Amino acid sequence: MKINKRTAICFGIFLVLFMMTVGNAAAVQEEGIRTRIISNEAEQGNPDIDGDRIVWQDSRNGGSGYSWDPTGNWDIYMYDLSTSTETQITTNESCQTNPAIYGDKIVWQDSRNGGSGDYWDPTGNWDIYMYDISTSTETQITTNESCQTNPAIYGDKIVWQDDRNGNRDIYMYDLSTSTETRITTNESNQSEPVIYGDKIVWVDELRIDDPEIAVDPYFSINNFICVYDLSTSTETRLPSGLRIWNPSIYGDIIVWDQEDSIADNNMIVMYDLSTSTSNMIAIERTASPDIYKDRIVWTQNYGDFRNHVLMYNISTFTQTELTAEGVHESGSGSLPAIYGDRIVWVPPNNGINTSGIYMFTLASAEVPESPVADFATNVSEGSAPLSVQFSDLSKNAVSFNWDFGDGANSTEKNPVHTYSTAGIYTFNLTVTNENGTNSKLATINVAEKTVPDDNETDEGEGTGNETEEGTETRITTNGSCQMWPVIYEDRIVWMDFRNGDQYLNGDIYMYNISTSTETQITTNGSNQMWPDIYGDRIVWQDSRNGGSGYSWDRTENWDIYMYDLSTSTETRITTNESSQTHPVIYEDRIVWLDERNSGSAPDDGYGGFDVYMYNLSTKKETRITKSTIPLNPDMRSSVNIYDNKIVCYMGPYGISVYNLSTRQENVISDLQSDLQLYNLAISGNRIVGTNDWEGREGDVYMYDLSTATKTKITANGSAYGGPDISGNRIVWPDRRNSDDPFNRFVLYMYDTFTSTETQITSNASVAWSYPSIYGNRIVWEDVRNGNSDIYMFTLDSAEVPTPDGNETDEGNGTGNETQVPDNNSDNGAGNGTGNGTQVPDNNSDNGAGNETGNETQVPDNNSDNGTSNGTGNGTQVPDNCSAELMPLDNMQALKEYVECTYECHENTKIGLASLLDTSMCYCENGEDEKAVSMLNSFIHLAEKMKECKQVSTNEADYMIREAKKIIDQLEAN
Repeated sequence: MKINKRTAICFGIFLVLFMMTVGNAAAVQEEGIRTRIISNEAEQGNPDIDGDRIVWQDSRNGGSGYSWDPTGNWDIYMYDLSTSTETQITTNESCQTNPAIYGDKIVWQDSRNGGSGDYWDPTGNWDIYMYDISTSTETQITTNESCQTNPAIYGDKIVWQDDRNGNRDIYMYDLSTSTETRITTNESNQSEPVIYGDKIVWVDELRIDDPEIAVDPYFSINNFICVYDLSTSTETRLPSGLRIWNPSIYGDIIVWDQEDSIADNNMIVMYDLSTSTSNMIAIERTASPDIYKDRIVWTQNYGDFRNHVLMYNISTFTQTELTAEGVHESGSGSLPAIYGDRIVWVPPNNGINTSGIYMFTLASAEVPESPVADFATNVSEGSAPLSVQFSDLSKNAVSFNWDFGDGANSTEKNPVHTYSTAGIYTFNLTVTNENGTNSKLATINVAEKTVPDDNETDEGEGTGNETEEGTETRITTNGSCQMWPVIYEDRIVWMDFRNGDQYLNGDIYMYNISTSTETQITTNGSNQMWPDIYGDRIVWQDSRNGGSGYSWDRTENWDIYMYDLSTSTETRITTNESSQTHPVIYEDRIVWLDERNSGSAPDDGYGGFDVYMYNLSTKKETRITKSTIPLNPDMRSSVNIYDNKIVCYMGPYGISVYNLSTRQENVISDLQSDLQLYNLAISGNRIVGTNDWEGREGDVYMYDLSTATKTKITANGSAYGGPDISGNRIVWPDRRNSDDPFNRFVLYMYDTFTSTETQITSNASVAWSYPSIYGNRIVWEDVRNGNSDIYMFTLDSAEVPTPDGNETDEGNGTGNETQVPDNNSDNGAGNGTGNGTQVPDNNSDNGAGNETGNETQVPDNNSDNGTSNGTGNGTQVPDNCSAELMPLDNMQALKEYVECTYECHENTKIGLASLLDTSMCYCENGEDEKAVSMLNSFIHLAEKMKECKQVSTNEADYMIREAKKIIDQLEAN
């Protein structure tokens, strides 16, 4: 490369002038906690941190005692902050140094096969080794009999510098494919590689032969940073410098240590790949930069015989110090590493043994706030035995203690509990963290077990002669083929072939129920299929990078993609050149089936698959399965996720349930031959599936993780496709009432709370497919129109009841009706005749409500001058929450409103009334705090019923408002 002399001279002058403007004033102290992690008398060096784990090289077993002299028996150690335990990783009596960690994997350079030499010039046969924490196995990565050193790891990729070709090159090993790749091929030296995502960064050499520039041999070699993008196979060179060391990368930001143009000083340089701009962060005696997100750490000597550990915040442009004089070894530190809010370092070695690993925890991560208990249940009433899914919604909680009110307890975050006998149970959640404890109460109303009629059996098997009440809606009308719908809240997504070949150009579409709008999510001309949705995120498998294209053939390079509705951005999740398929998403975790390790499965000719997960918050990909599962082409594989549980079908081995909280896998292998579950779905602790591998002419089964019990849902052997579950409802296509030869079926639903089975669709038009249910809405693929359309069924319990019957805008109506009262009327008058119920208009200022027929009038609750005149057999219920009434009176009035006015969902009415009864009991006994807790539970239940549309907005808001007034009265006493 030819250097422009004028450019070099100008740059040198500019740099000298710029350095003159940089002061040496010490940075302000950063707020946080400094901790000594270990205190062994040997020397520790080269620390690295990822998550809760810190790794380093340690001389305690016979190392030289100097970090720059890696002879003797240096070992790799690890400290887990979450368990406060230290672990020796290597035991070989040679030299293991320069560790790096990512997730469960630790890599290092190892001299056991003949390595020697100094740390700055290793010779002989150094190799790269890896340790997998999850499997406790050590693996030799390199076998070439040359020198491989300075490893780094990200995801499944390990990089290092390698001198096998007579110079130093960069190599990479992909754990997912077990392949080694040479990254650089030129004859200069490339060293110190680091990796983040698809980008590999290293230091490269540039020889300068011009004597006018290289006036001294020292200046004949310059360095520059080189970036290699694995996704595009392109290499980029950044501007050169005299000497460059220690690069580090996070996202698009690279930092390194660089000597100035006159070899007089070191400085920390930051380069942004997205903007192609560089900035000098610090100058004068700097070293060892590292970066995580928008924070850069390094060491710097101000001439006070101390190595200060400093941090620069890119977002706020502020520099702070982490070390403090008189705290740890005169406030000195070396070789800092950063992850999140934690920075680790070792004391500087001044020619004698100095020991310890130190950590600084930034104040932003120091202490969690006090816990606030909150929860939701999927049901508040039902018949015994009643299984209830408790879902934690608490804030800042570390531990959980559920008291179910029947003598049972649980410390799980989201337990499932079954109430076996009838009664009203008050349950309690207590959450704690280091700052305190907080509790919340609510009740569950369990009725006597419903006696099954002629169409039901105790085992949950029914003939399905009952038809579910509800509304059916056609979602798509374009006449092409739509498949695999999934619903979450008010959004439906599916695969759509309207834009091209029915087998090769599927797109993902979405329908918003609230706005009645349809949106095309993908426009790429390849095949996008198997969508799933959670919140604003949609995921699918995509053939654009080399997949076979056919929906039934998942070979070659299928990838997982995601679209974020909130930002209108599409993101490629997987980049491995194998097949990743069948994605599902829950919160910020995406899970899929992955065939990158297919060759490690038992040699049956079919390969195998693993389950992988990508965390959108941490941007980390994790292999969930410990060993590759054999792929049987005669059996359909499936994976699903709910909360912290990932479930996967493992063929004859059973069902794998992986708990993300405990990082433990449980294989349910006692399911017996008639209960090998395929086409899995999960909600809470319940897993559903069919006992036929193809989902043809089988039965639907349910497995409860909390009780380890199996339940046969159907008994006809006619279930087709795959079932789905949401809370207490299970849906599936069924052929029992269909003789159609073209695989057209009827949709059925089973309610685990009421032990009833009902028929959803009236005609046999449901395609052999996988229906989806969320709350009170069910979607499926339907062929009644000659093509595959998406249809939706909304259960009647989800419909908003008309709050005021046949009431007109003027407030005048006839017949049997309910009018919602005006809560803020000053002069309203309500006149009624007959035997009906009038609940006055909530928002009228001067309105008059005149009714005829059989009615009862409920007057304005807060009227000052209103009049209410009734004739005939009308009954007037007084102001429900008058300021003159005591809290007990107001509770009784609110209970009467619930019992007299609330016309939908008898069980919910009982639950609401029982909460008020319990609150009144506490109030009578002087236990106002518990009474308030019951009223809060009443409000919570009313809000949930409103959210689920099992009570109208007006009714729910009225009940909530009145309950809050009573709480105000109690708290004022």
